[in-house]
Amino acid sequence: MSKLNTVFNLDKVINTNSDLTINEEGLLNIKYSGTTASDESNSQLKGLITRDGDYLHIKLEVKFSLNNECSRCLKITKNEESIEVIEKLYLKNQNEYDLDFNNDLIDIYPILSEKVIDSISLVTLCSSECLGLCSICGKDQNLNKCSHEEKNLKESPFSSLSELDL
Repeated sequence: MSKLNTVFNLDKVINTNSDLTINEEGLLNIKYSGTTASDESNSQLKGLITRDGDYLHIKLEVKFSLNNECSRCLKITKNEESIEVIEKLYLKNQNEYDLDFNNDLIDIYPILSEKVIDSISLVTLCSSECLGLCSICGKDQNLNKCSHEEKNLKESPFSSLSELDL
């Protein structure tokens, strides 16, 4: 599977005020905090880049699959996601993405990766009933119930902290 094309020629957009229609498919390579873009399915990038005076307008829809790690049991689950990217960039100044408009080619990957990462939840659960891992032996509680005795708090070097009146 080929990588998602994020590099586009803006010559016509900047010099003739023509619109650039984007319709791309491929692998979106993003990894963040236990979450990776799935390499089993194509991501879709559709949208439009237009110019309005000294501004470049980017409006995109990105559909992609994520492999998320459950925050409780660490099981990997696949989720389909879709986000909308809307950016207005000033052509005559530096921008937060360090895009150089003096060059005809523009790589919108920094914009895509930031918006995708912003859309990722920091806490992901495989299901709302997930029991997580056993705090003593580490076994998945969804598969097997452990029958450990509760640890005596007095054995812990931090047990005196429980006596503090906060």
